[in-house]
Amino acid sequence: MNTPHQLTIGDAVLYPREQAVGLIYEVYERGPDERPGVQVLLSRGGRDLSGFSAGEADQCLHPLGGPTGFAYEFTQVGQLHADYHGGRFAQAFATARLLAGFRDIRYLHAR
Repeated sequence: MNTPHQLTIGDAVLYPREQAVGLIYEVYERGPDERPGVQVLLSRGGRDLSGFSAGEADQCLHPLGGPTGFAYEFTQVGQLHADYHGGRFAQAFATARLLAGFRDIRYLHAR
């Protein structure tokens, strides 16, 4: 059984399925007795992985720990796309790659 993650906006994660680094850009409520779900943006091309329930996040995402210093207020997908291409996530992704590099040096240059 996986340890439950308490992910927050700005947390850096590994997405091993694609050997990619991601950032949590939204945390959303799921129900009265459920842990919140999260939405993830990958550094590689700004691909939006969309939502993960808490259980899916526990299985599929590996938190990197350490602060990225990133704060974000998600409004809509078009704005998310514009913010990514405008460089709004660049510094946080650089920090995430550095954190990931401590686990596996290949992540230092992952896009």
